[in-house]
Amino acid sequence: MSGAQPASHRRRSSRTAWPISIVVMSLAFVVGLVKVVATYGRPYYHYGDQAILALRVSDAMRFHAEVGPYSRFGWNHPGPALFYLLAPVYSLSGTNPRSLLAGSLLINGVCVVAALLVVHRFAGEWSARWAVAVVGVGLLALGANAIETFWNPSLEAPAVLLVMVLTAGAISGSGLSVVWMAVVGSYVVQTDVGTAPLVGVMGVCSIIGYLTQAGIRRRHHREVDHRERGLAPAMLGILGLVVLIIAWIPPLVQESSGHPGNLSALYDFFTQPAVTAAKFGSTHGLSAAWATVANSTTAVPWGNFSTTASMTTAAIGRQDTLVFWGCLAVAGMIWAGCSRRWFALGLSVTSLVGLVVSVISVERIVGPIGDYLTYWMALVPAPGVIAIGVLSVESLRERTTSPSSTWWRAPLVWAMAIVSIVPAVFVGRQLARGSAAVESDGNTEIGQLSAFAIAHLRTVPDRSVLVVMGNADRWPEASGLVLQLARDGYHPTVTRDWEFMFTKPYVASSAPRAQLVLTDGIPGTPPGSAGLSQTYSDGDVPTTITFVEPLPSLGG
Repeated sequence: MSGAQPASHRRRSSRTAWPISIVVMSLAFVVGLVKVVATYGRPYYHYGDQAILALRVSDAMRFHAEVGPYSRFGWNHPGPALFYLLAPVYSLSGTNPRSLLAGSLLINGVCVVAALLVVHRFAGEWSARWAVAVVGVGLLALGANAIETFWNPSLEAPAVLLVMVLTAGAISGSGLSVVWMAVVGSYVVQTDVGTAPLVGVMGVCSIIGYLTQAGIRRRHHREVDHRERGLAPAMLGILGLVVLIIAWIPPLVQESSGHPGNLSALYDFFTQPAVTAAKFGSTHGLSAAWATVANSTTAVPWGNFSTTASMTTAAIGRQDTLVFWGCLAVAGMIWAGCSRRWFALGLSVTSLVGLVVSVISVERIVGPIGDYLTYWMALVPAPGVIAIGVLSVESLRERTTSPSSTWWRAPLVWAMAIVSIVPAVFVGRQLARGSAAVESDGNTEIGQLSAFAIAHLRTVPDRSVLVVMGNADRWPEASGLVLQLARDGYHPTVTRDWEFMFTKPYVASSAPRAQLVLTDGIPGTPPGSAGLSQTYSDGDVPTTITFVEPLPSLGG
């Protein structure tokens, strides 16, 4: 192309501008990182789902994790990839609870930077800068809580974006992108099975796109891109295949030894809709799914969706924005197809397909639709927006004969510069909110409960203790208590009806000598001696903990 930049100019641009782009992107993580570092030495008490996930990370440190996060439907998500990714950080920190927040930021950050590097690899420096602005604005519109919380729904959106960008790379003819799309897609599906339809469709698009490009190369006698040849790409591809195989070994081992296996339970749940609906509730119609996706994909420009409102009802503005995202993706497909820009075509295709699959996925949700079930959709429109920037950059490059002297006059460049300032505005807003987005110390009630429990357990020679939920609403406190007791060297267990949540290693097989009973409010006469019961509150329903010794029977 006559307007292509000289190689020396491109190298200078990459050396000087790309680090600046990374700095701009890092603004999206400033708030969460500052919070984690500034409070690292203070106690932190995980609670509810976070405590259960922390227990799974502890299992992964001993190579005992075989399944993914639990589901309220009685099965687990397909695999433990998330736990093994967090295990090194957790172990190196001495099991500091805040390290899991830092690990969550690290995983999300790696996914985002990897997606930007893929854009840089296929579309060049200026397209990568545009992607920095698009993704940065999207993340900051969601808020710091969307990327720093240690919770599997909050560890999905950046990884889904990476899956979509790698799919675009595969559509451009990259075999490495196919392999690593499968690797990242495995992590996404293992962490949240609700993403399986999207990842499956992306996998099909990757394979079809790659084979199509291979056919085009053969017909025109073209060689494979030189960046896909050589020892380094071959080793990277082999590494991806090895990681892919290893990632699925734990769930397959559990499937072969479990009765029933978790993968079989998942299969039965999704292939027996009548049985599932009778037990857990019905699925949803198109209008509810459309409204849910509209709420989940329009943080830009409308802000993050309120958790107190109904997900199945969307404002007209959000619905119009969803239509706009779809039209933008279609426009990008037409523009890229006519100009034979395969990477931009892939970005547009993945965005449009992603929006359609998101609606279909929501239709299949069983029971109430919680906002956390659709966090992974937040960045689905981003590839389509990035595609427009890629196509604009390429069009500008074709029409510019001397980029080194005239690039700064281009309206697109100025538009990119203006958009790049927007993340700083969002950062300011987040900093102004202080620590309200995320609790600084978790649930402090857990610290009170565990202190009471440990003080009384010192009189019991057996390190085993049974934690009993006097009513089901106390499970969040119970999970936090179990985690704290495990961290202090005890062997806490629960009754068998909670196995689906805590997994088999934490189910009591014999009668421990001590028992801790959690109930609502202030009980009547506590069992055992006087003074062995205490009530604590962290602003919610008070929790009463009762210490019972010895335990006459397993009960419940």
